[in-house]
Amino acid sequence: MKNLISKPLTEMQKEFSRFIVKNSFGENAMSHTDCAKKAGYAPESAAQRAYELTNPEICPNVCRYIEELKNEFRKKNKIDPDRHMGRLNHLGLQAEKNKMYGIALQSEIARGKVAGYYIERKAILSNPSIDNMDLDQLFQRMSDIKKRNRHLTNVKEEKKDEKK
Repeated sequence: MKNLISKPLTEMQKEFSRFIVKNSFGENAMSHTDCAKKAGYAPESAAQRAYELTNPEICPNVCRYIEELKNEFRKKNKIDPDRHMGRLNHLGLQAEKNKMYGIALQSEIARGKVAGYYIERKAILSNPSIDNMDLDQLFQRMSDIKKRNRHLTNVKEEKKDEKK
């Protein structure tokens, strides 16, 4: 299998990635389809291109580039969990000091989420839980996961070969 992760990106893929990172939140947030259109993909196929470009099974090189851009954004804007927790704590204390208990509570819940104290769980009834699977179903599930992520396992094998 060809190593898709190290495949060079086209200028349109790079532009799409930049739009995704720049416009993923806030007042100017754009959908992935809109980012694809703005990057120069045809409007009638933009939704499909956006799906493909953000799917790690199809375009792992683009997904990796998007993650690299996000990490640069986080470093540039000094965003990390400790700083985030400190800021939420400060805002919560200020809200409590001003007797804004609802906002103080929301801030405390947000801090708990950052710390990992809260886990959102959504049950998908059509997909059985691994707790309810027999051994054959578990092996099938593991095989499917390995197959979907084969591009990642091949990269590790190639790196080991390069070191030899």
